[in-house]
Amino acid sequence: MIWIWIAVIHLVELIGIGIFLLIRRNNALEKAVIQQQQYVDAISIIIENSQQKLEELDTMGAFKSDDEVGTFFKNLAEIQSILNQFSNKK
Repeated sequence: MIWIWIAVIHLVELIGIGIFLLIRRNNALEKAVIQQQQYVDAISIIIENSQQKLEELDTMGAFKSDDEVGTFFKNLAEIQSILNQFSNKK
């Protein structure tokens, strides 16, 4: 009878240690997810700001010519449209 109690006590200890380790790992992973989400949000803000700036420059029409600056602006606008796909604020 004593052996059964000893086995049960050790089993409860092992389950408690396992639960403690799982909770600790879960907390670490939650912190990592929060940091990554903050990073993605910061990048999304940068993408939105650059989109607004490009739209502001585009309304002025200063870069519509076919010279090198106009070509660069057109390529920059294409890159911005690709980046807009990765913005998490839609």
